[in-house]
This record gives sequence, C-alpha cells and structure tokens, in this order.
Amino acid sequence: THKMSDVKWTDNNQKAAENAFSSFDKKSEGQIRVNDISPCMSAMGQKVKADWLEQNEEDIETEGTGYINREDFICLVKKKMQADEDERELKEIFRVLDKEKKGEVNVNELRWILKSLGDDLTEEDIDDMILDVDTDGSGWVDYEEFSKLMLG
Repeated sequence: THKMSDVKWTDNNQKAAENAFSSFDKKSEGQIRVNDISPCMSAMGQKVKADWLEQNEEDIETEGTGYINREDFICLVKKKMQADEDERELKEIFRVLDKEKKGEVNVNELRWILKSLGDDLTEEDIDDMILDVDTDGSGWVDYEEFSKLMLG
C-alpha cells in the first residue's frame, strides 16, 4: 500500500469529534453503542458506509461489548478522514492518468507510476501487481481496480 498525504488533525476536528461523541454518550459513560458510530460520525459531517465500518471492524469491536470508547472513536474518525483524503488524491491521480477520459487507465501508465513511486519494485513485481488488477487482460484498469492497486 502506498502512503498518501497525511491529514492534519486540528483542534476543531477534536472538538467536533468530542461533541458528536458526547451527544450520543447520553449517560456520560465515555462510550457509545457501536450502532451509533455511523450517525455520530454523520453528525460531524463524516459520511460513513457500512462496508467501511466492516473493513475497520478490528478497530471498533475490540472488547466485544457492543460499545466503543471515546479514544477508539476518535481514532476511527481520524482513520476515516485519512481514508477520505486518500480517496480524493487517488481520484485526482486517476483523472490525470485517464488521458482519454474513458474511465480507464492504460496499464503502461500504471507501470510508469509504479516505477516512479520508487518502492524498489522489480519489473516482475509490477507485472504481478498489474495482473492482479487487470483481471480480464484488457490492458486497461478502471478506478476501482486502480484504487485496489494503489491502496492495497
């Protein structure tokens, strides 16, 4: 997986997360129900899909109690903000590489970008990575395949 830009966590982000959490922590127990994570994040302007929560389950349901504490919730919010930023950057990179505006990128462009990342990838590594995403062997990858390749 490739690291994109780090999201800055500001005092305003911290306050928004704390306030949203507190509004769902009715009994001031320092925890909210796992089912409240999505509406709580929505309350602070973070759109959260169920599949994202599933992918991050290990960060959510650590004790198996059905609750998440304030600290874990804030970590989750940071992770979501980072994921959103990565997605924005990736879409921009894809848009630039999609020279013909077909919603697909030629694997030769991918090969070039993977080499330029300088992750000490051999030609063989790059071939394998491209084979993994260009499953139909068309020589083109769409955004979903591209993001799978870049974010792992």
